[in-house]
Amino acid sequence: MTQDVAGLLDVDSVAEYLVGQRLLEPGSAPSVAALGGGVSNVVLTVDAGPHHWVVKQSLPRLRVEREWRATQERTVHEARGLAIAASLTPRAVPRVVHLDPQRFVLVIERAPDGMLDWKGRLLGGDVDPGVALTLGQLLGRWHLATAADPGSLASVDHPEAFEQLRVTPYHRAAAAALPPCAPAIGAVVAAMAERRICLVHGDFSPKNVLTGPEGTWVIDFEVAHRGDPDFDVAFLLCHLMCKFVHLPGSRAALADAGRAFLAAYCETVGTPGWFAPDCHRAAHLGALLLARVDGASPAEYLDAADRSTVRRLGAQILAEPPDELDAVWTMAGSMLQGDR
Repeated sequence: MTQDVAGLLDVDSVAEYLVGQRLLEPGSAPSVAALGGGVSNVVLTVDAGPHHWVVKQSLPRLRVEREWRATQERTVHEARGLAIAASLTPRAVPRVVHLDPQRFVLVIERAPDGMLDWKGRLLGGDVDPGVALTLGQLLGRWHLATAADPGSLASVDHPEAFEQLRVTPYHRAAAAALPPCAPAIGAVVAAMAERRICLVHGDFSPKNVLTGPEGTWVIDFEVAHRGDPDFDVAFLLCHLMCKFVHLPGSRAALADAGRAFLAAYCETVGTPGWFAPDCHRAAHLGALLLARVDGASPAEYLDAADRSTVRRLGAQILAEPPDELDAVWTMAGSMLQGDR
């Protein structure tokens, strides 16, 4: 696996680049480090006096074994999505410092010290339903406000990156791997394409949530687009459900977190005309659970037994979406009890 490095920044070149963009003074010698873990971007931290930044540059090909390319314009979409979210909840997202649409570089403020990603905390058994409640309120505010102001969505009305980084590797890949489920997954994809309602984050997952003394931040808006709000809701619930299966000692707390998130979201948005019934969100959840085990980007922490349970649960929810989404936690618990 090789990556065309022409024009890509690294720890040795980023300072010169920032000076050229007039973000740093000539002769600056910032402290620079590469952040690992991501597959779709160059990600560097830069500390220079009072400036504490993250520099992101989208890759034309993701760092995975199989061929997986995506538009580098997603950097521009991320900046636009962040700007919209910041206008509504300025203390819940990083500030955009600079955007270079020619080289697909985004500079944002770095999270304050002491903020940790929520995924790590959850996998370590630290489940705080208060974080889930905050996320439900944030997501609800974004969805409600942007649905009421369609003009605000013109800058993110570009679903190409979402198709390349979510629908194709998640839904279409899972449908190809699971032919009996393919018609129902296809129906979810078709319904999602019709519901172009509000700002959708597209990667609303615990790994993109930072929590700490300074509050809660949501990051990584690179697949932000105008779309179906229920994708975001189901996406977070899917991640909590996978951890529910994987972490026996945290199941009650994870179910409480999932319920707190959904209740806060529903209370925040109310019942506008675009609000779909729970069965629509449940169908999304079922498709995403299948994608997390049989799509192109499976959840790395699930073992073989976990994957089998998540697959059966996703298929059951997708085949018969419950009228009340809270029922999925009981369904999951019953299935796990039966596996003992």
